[in-house]
Amino acid sequence: MNSASSSHPPAIEIADLAKSYREGTTTHAVLDGASATVATGEIIVLLGRSGSGKSTLLNLLSGIDLPDAGTITVAGRNLGRLSEHERTLFRRRHIGFVFQFFNLIPTLTVLENLLLPLELNGRDGRDAADHARSLLNQVGLSGREDGYPDRLSGGEQQRVAIARALVHDPDLILADEPTGNLDIDTGRQVIDLLDRLVRKRGKTMVMATHSREVIGLADRILTVRDGGLVEVPRESVT
Repeated sequence: MNSASSSHPPAIEIADLAKSYREGTTTHAVLDGASATVATGEIIVLLGRSGSGKSTLLNLLSGIDLPDAGTITVAGRNLGRLSEHERTLFRRRHIGFVFQFFNLIPTLTVLENLLLPLELNGRDGRDAADHARSLLNQVGLSGREDGYPDRLSGGEQQRVAIARALVHDPDLILADEPTGNLDIDTGRQVIDLLDRLVRKRGKTMVMATHSREVIGLADRILTVRDGGLVEVPRESVT
């Protein structure tokens, strides 16, 4: 099932990562010495209950947060060596996000939500609009481009969010509980769509979830355990 190619450098390299948070007078260590390598084109499912550190790791992979120690290299760039502004530009170009609550901009139409990442990367005009419409067609929402997010069902909003995550051709897709706000059947449809579109484009994806139902999507399954990243055999979570 693993579609990664050994001819490509790793998409993600995590080495001796540490991250702690202060909670009142207590320091809570979420990650401590975590290391992992993710191949280009690989789909990783990050399992764990709420509060286990999944979202923390996604924030570190995106450069939203910086580690206390260790290094994260994404698409060949050591995120710890980039300034805040450089990390923002890096996210815009190289990373696509899919969130539990969709995070679509309610005052923009469906099409405008897709055009925004393109505009932030200097791409606009008819070519950008045609590209965005093509993606909407691929997620089954052709003809809905002039509607607003609040007129769509949860599953339709997540389809828009998937198209938005892919529209600027990023190297890495980060998905944080993408089925957590959907019913089981709609969640399965979203997972199937992510699987098809991400693999078709040869993209790398890390999906954080507490749901065992998405493990069929994974090339590998990781969990945060005792501050480290541990690969979990598929049969142990089925």
